[in-house]
Amino acid sequence: MALIGELQARNFFLVNTATESTLSDVRAGANLNGAIVQDDGTAAAANSDFMLAMVNNKGELTISDKINPANVTYANAIAYSAPVARNFVISAITADANTLYTVSIILSGFGSLSVENEYVKKGFYKAKTGDDAENIVDGLVKSLAKSIAREQPSSPDTFSYTDADSNTLNLPDNYFFSFTKTGTGASATLTIAEKSDWRDKYYVTGKKTNLEIDFHVDADFETDPTIVETVGSQGAGTGYQVRNLEEYLLGNRADTFRGAGYPHNFEENYDSSLSGTYSIIELAYFDVSRDEPMESKKQITIACPSTTVADALITDLNTALTGTGISIGTLS
Repeated sequence: MALIGELQARNFFLVNTATESTLSDVRAGANLNGAIVQDDGTAAAANSDFMLAMVNNKGELTISDKINPANVTYANAIAYSAPVARNFVISAITADANTLYTVSIILSGFGSLSVENEYVKKGFYKAKTGDDAENIVDGLVKSLAKSIAREQPSSPDTFSYTDADSNTLNLPDNYFFSFTKTGTGASATLTIAEKSDWRDKYYVTGKKTNLEIDFHVDADFETDPTIVETVGSQGAGTGYQVRNLEEYLLGNRADTFRGAGYPHNFEENYDSSLSGTYSIIELAYFDVSRDEPMESKKQITIACPSTTVADALITDLNTALTGTGISIGTLS
């Protein structure tokens, strides 16, 4: 009879407070408190095996592997950095009467997330005699707003837009992109930007986990305009990134019915907050098997809601790693 179990090569812990120093203190403390301790439960010490002990949100004590400092191969920490939304500014727009202006938003991997797939949304405006750059921008914004508003999930909202004739329009809004006019007359420009809060409307733990809109903008005008991109970034330590790590690394220990269909697709509770911001500590090490000289590479990811909490753990980790040549710089 075979025994079936998990080979957990990488593990995840979320530690909200790190004010305790012994295993007994951690056990008696609040949920999501944790500490680096020796394998006998006392405070971390140089050249001594160590482990991470914490209490999860269910009040259960969770302990990492016992780690020999000499077996640690890598240690690092990064502080939270905010995501930056990608945007494109179309300027130097020349008004050519009786010509069609087309702006394309090309999304890579849309829906399927395959790099081979491109999904294109277009906005159109045909210039007439007397139009200037502002009239063209107005027409493109109206067209793009209607085109993107059809995408799911759709927004029931509208946004206010003032055109060249000072008319205030209520255009259909969407969750993914904003369309903004800057300047007036011949100097008007069009900005197409990724919305900073689109993940709030899109994300579903373990199901809809994409955190980036990979897109670029192209313009087909009679006279080529200038297009300038502000490169975006996902940041580091966002609540969505940490939730993805928690859901993936804890595996079916966190969600017994993960991947199961109805009626077994229950929503699980997670320790991380989607609106939270986290500092991340990474620790790589290896275990040596008992019967054969084989090394099993493993890794621990620790998420902390502040650099203060992360630095408390880093200080104790550095104590345990004394003499190994590996140390972690504090974040504060």
